Amino acid sequence: MGNKKGQAPPRYDAAFKEGAIKLVTEQGRPSREVAAELGICIDTLRSWLKSAGIQAGSADRASQEARRVKELEAQVRDLRKQVQEKDEVIDVLKKSVGILSKP
Repeated sequence: MGNKKGQAPPRYDAAFKEGAIKLVTEQGRPSREVAAELGICIDTLRSWLKSAGIQAGSADRASQEARRVKELEAQVRDLRKQVQEKDEVIDVLKKSVGILSKP
């Protein structure tokens, strides 16, 4: 946001600041992305994170790790579903081979 010289920076209420911090810490979103979405300066968000006792870099790393964990968990769920479906097909095939092989 380009403030003109001599203008005071905008004031944000505590709820807005807390919401911005939660987007980074709880939802695991990158601080740059959150700042851009909210239309605030990245340095402003970093100062809010710092005031909350959170380092922006570590929050971003944690958010990347959390995102990766979510991706891996989703992949594991998909693979388990595929294995279950294949097991069901194998069971059907085994039963059909047993029926066909009986005299």
